[in-house]
Amino acid sequence: MPEEDNEEEEKSEAVAPPPPSELFGQLVHVGDPLLRRTAQRVTDYQQAKDYADLLARAVKEIIGAGLAANQLGIDLQIAVAWVRKTDLFPDRPESGLVTLVNPEIVSYGAEYEDDWEGCFSVPNYVGLVPRSKKIRVNMETLDGESITVDFEGYLARVIQHEIDHLHGKVYIDRLLSTKNFFTRENYRKYILRTEG
Repeated sequence: MPEEDNEEEEKSEAVAPPPPSELFGQLVHVGDPLLRRTAQRVTDYQQAKDYADLLARAVKEIIGAGLAANQLGIDLQIAVAWVRKTDLFPDRPESGLVTLVNPEIVSYGAEYEDDWEGCFSVPNYVGLVPRSKKIRVNMETLDGESITVDFEGYLARVIQHEIDHLHGKVYIDRLLSTKNFFTRENYRKYILRTEG
């Protein structure tokens, strides 16, 4: 009987998500087919809550602006955005945590803006990407309630970036020119230095 209990404990430990500090090494990088297909719609909202919590803890620890589930190998339409200033993006406006479940952009504002983006799935690079300054998103809450939310400014950019991930796109697909694609080091050296 004690052996069976140990087996059950081992099984529960095997399926428990790793702590966020271990997640950085598990990020899915460009070239993995998971990043190039549309993620599955969420139908199990209890599971979605667990994954959303994991994504929020991970994005906080790795100091990102957002993270999509498929970037952690989870084939579900869940993403989070939580914008904070970093050494690479010291002037971006901060936001609270936003959780996206089965999101779909239903309208884009007419005004677009170019700005620099990075991505944990395209490590050590940044690129200048045009994005709409305002968007409207149909999505669900973690309880499965359908809602429509308007986003604007930098948060709208991050939301577009994360929804792209859930639909098989990465920011480099949206570059207008590879002349505006830099290593992080060269971005710091040639862009941040001249803008600051």
